[in-house]
Amino acid sequence: MFDKLKAAAGVAGLLADLPRIQAKFTETKEQLGRIQCTGHSRCRRVRAVMNARIELIAVDIDPEAADAAAPAARAALQSAVTEAINDAIAHARREAATRVADAAREVGLPIPPQLLAQLH
Repeated sequence: MFDKLKAAAGVAGLLADLPRIQAKFTETKEQLGRIQCTGHSRCRRVRAVMNARIELIAVDIDPEAADAAAPAARAALQSAVTEAINDAIAHARREAATRVADAAREVGLPIPPQLLAQLH
């Protein structure tokens, strides 16, 4: 019985704090949009830049790699672009998970590690 009362009090506390929690997460979402994460292909000829909201900002390709017109070279370049974008996504997800965890901690929300792991 006391556990149910404690849980109800916890929910009431969260509801009272809801405007502060919403403001913190809105601020965090805006910050994630400003954080840039860079990924590179293994050959270092392609670079992808994303924000921590997993939005692609730019792809830079080494001009020498871009000039390669042979089909095999084009396939290698396509693979390098994919690698760079996936690397940038991994960086952005880690950054987002860290920032969300920090924001949750600041407002006193316990976020289970399993939930944060889904952000990676």
